This record gives sequence, C-alpha cells and structure tokens, in this order.
Amino acid sequence: KVAGAAFAAAGAAAVAYAGKLAIDGVKSAIEDEAAQLRLATALKNVTGATDAQIGATEDYITKTTLATGVTDDELRPSLQRLVTATKDVAEAQKLQGIALDISAGSGKSLEAVSNALAKAQEGNTAGLVKLGIGLSAAELKTMSMEQITAKLAETFGGQAATQADTFQGKMQRLQVAFDEGKETVGAFILDAITPLVSGLVNNVIPKIQEFADE
Repeated sequence: KVAGAAFAAAGAAAVAYAGKLAIDGVKSAIEDEAAQLRLATALKNVTGATDAQIGATEDYITKTTLATGVTDDELRPSLQRLVTATKDVAEAQKLQGIALDISAGSGKSLEAVSNALAKAQEGNTAGLVKLGIGLSAAELKTMSMEQITAKLAETFGGQAATQADTFQGKMQRLQVAFDEGKETVGAFILDAITPLVSGLVNNVIPKIQEFADE
C-alpha cells in the first residue's frame, strides 16, 4: 500500500511536471519562431538568402549554442547585426566565432562585442577601443579589418571552447540542451494547434469586425 501510494504520488507529480514542460515549451517555441523570422527576414533582405541558406544558418546556430552554451536568443541578434554589416552570411559567421572568443576571454557580452565588430566592419573602430581588448586607437587607425580580425583571433582564439569545457560551461550547455528539447516539444504542440488558431483568426475576427462596423 505504501509503495502504491508512493508510485501514485510520483505519477501525479510526473504528469504535472510534463504539463509544465509542455506549457513552457510552447511559450519558448512561440518566442523562438518570432526570433527565427526576424533573422530570416534580415538574411533575405540583406543577402538575398534562399530558404535553404536560412535553414543552414539555423542549423549553424543550433550547433553553436549546444557547443558553447550561449543561447540562441543571444546568437541570432549577434549574427543579424554582423550580417547587416558584412552583407555576407559566411563572413558574419566567421566574425561571430571571433566575437564568441572575445566575449568568453574578456567577460564582455556577446551583444557588445558583436556590435563593436560590426561597427569596425562599417569603418568605426571606436567601439573596439572602448571594449579594452588590447587594441589602441592609434593601432586601429593603421590596420585593415582583415588585420584587426587576425589580431583578435590570435589574442582570443579558443577562449569560447575553453570556457565551454569548464564545469560552469558544461552546466550551461546542459541547460541549453534541455531548453532546446523543451522548444522542440513546444514546436510540435504549436504545429498541432496552429490550424485551430488560424481558423479563429480567419473566421472569427472578420465576424467581430463586421459586428463592430454594424
């Protein structure tokens, strides 16, 4: 009887937790879908990317987030800013790799580093000086973007991988993997309920508008 009660309690707790995961997953999937669309639109507008190239970019983001523990919520805006500056997806990904190393090695946020690199690509290196990452204003004036990125890669190369391999880094990667799992579950649920929501939007809202007009 004691064992039966314990199993019943455990089962109830599991069902409740599964429900929470489903709800959290749907919320995450909704937010993730919006973020994906923002990046996809930027890629199409700036580089003329195809759907296949956009899909490959999302694969790159997933692999990067699982390898580094940096969330896709950080990676997508970073990549979007760099794509806007470079007008090239491959070059933006290369710069993002450097940005991840600098962020890990300097403690600066990925957003701040990406923005500084993007501005440098556009001809304004003041942001790199403010980051305090070993390049002075005088040095930067004499360097091309290729020389700047080469110097930064030499200084900070491998920092993201090193950080990802620490205990804290491994815990962050586990959390990211768990969150990605929740988003995947949420995406399946979202796909299932989208026809219902679309039906309401397409049929109910016009009726309400018609009623309001009358």
